[in-house]
Amino acid sequence: MDDATRKQEARRRAAQERLGRNDARCPFCGEADVRCLELHHIAGRKFDDETLPVCRNCHRKLSDMQRDHCPPLHDDPGWMERLGHLLLGLADLLALAVAKLKEFGKLLIDKARATPAEGARP
Repeated sequence: MDDATRKQEARRRAAQERLGRNDARCPFCGEADVRCLELHHIAGRKFDDETLPVCRNCHRKLSDMQRDHCPPLHDDPGWMERLGHLLLGLADLLALAVAKLKEFGKLLIDKARATPAEGARP
């Protein structure tokens, strides 16, 4: 194994370790290249440590959604505030999932329209 290959493999292993798994995949778009995956703090970094591996594009969308959430009320948020932000973060995940489901549904209908014989019932 040459030096460049060893370095690539080391970076891949480091990314897998950072993500906490070997088979990480973005749940929204399916990206599986660990170089493109990041950990998203579901409730926001200030409110909880729970993370989800997502691709960089989906992470940007989710992080932008979080910018519309309420700012911290206190330096040390209590359980109600933490839980509230977790619920908002989960709602963001669902909103992104709904958008992807609509996108994929429309894509399938367009493909069925282009090939009517495959979309027809027997």
